[in-house]
Amino acid sequence: MLHHAGGRSGPAGRRRRRRALGRALAALAVVGVCAGATAACVGDESQAAASPTSGGLSVSYEPAKGDGAKGRTFLMERRIAERVARAVGERVRLPSDIKIVAKSCGDSEQDVYDAETGRIVICYGTVTELHGMFAEAHSGGADDANGRRVVDAKTDGVLTETLYHEIAHALKDKLRLPVTGREEDVADQFAAYSLIPQGPSGVAAVLDAAESYSLYARDTSPEDIDFSDEHSPDAVRAANYRCYVYGSAPARHKKLVDGETLTKERAELCEGEYQDLRRGWDALLEPYRTHR
Repeated sequence: MLHHAGGRSGPAGRRRRRRALGRALAALAVVGVCAGATAACVGDESQAAASPTSGGLSVSYEPAKGDGAKGRTFLMERRIAERVARAVGERVRLPSDIKIVAKSCGDSEQDVYDAETGRIVICYGTVTELHGMFAEAHSGGADDANGRRVVDAKTDGVLTETLYHEIAHALKDKLRLPVTGREEDVADQFAAYSLIPQGPSGVAAVLDAAESYSLYARDTSPEDIDFSDEHSPDAVRAANYRCYVYGSAPARHKKLVDGETLTKERAELCEGEYQDLRRGWDALLEPYRTHR
């Protein structure tokens, strides 16, 4: 099942819970700047559209509503969607366009790929929620320049992982890729597949996502977990991401085996799991490679 608009609400971290985070808006202290030649100035609330990248991915920003202006500024200033679109477009040929649209979302909306419209939606409110969550988790994270840099980097990392996850759904739909197993798990694997080979920044994004799932899991009562949801429980997704990073280079990532999120028993399987997901996605995408 594709992760699409209008889906039922559930406890999974991907279905962002709109918490009342007291410091969220204050923490997101970004200023309006221009995002570059492919986007309008951040302070301009008119529609801002990026030129399509090679491969048929494009990025646009709808005007912000309510408190969405700071999330819009953060996305445009850091060019997160543009970076991901370019990286995918340089590697994969698409038969039709995929539009990444950043917007202010209503209470029932979420970050999704919508197969009917061929759009990936990223919500401005997600930026604010993540920023506030990381600021609370890292005490004082919004109170000094270094703390703000840490919180900004972690928010950037999760948004990057989110985009790769949703692009996996888009690729499955547009390229008619065969998938065996739960599509949401396969989409997480695509995010790890895409990010880990990028080096320290990619690894950091995967681990930031793992941390966000651990934080969501900590804030979820066991009785609130919906085991019939198409997404794995947050704690499982956190463990999977740490497992993939560990499996990519066990000697380098020994500290990830903490006996809690990632146990020694699971860690023994991680190298094989990571190699399996790499072989799987290599095979799925080979007919569509740009071979640059």
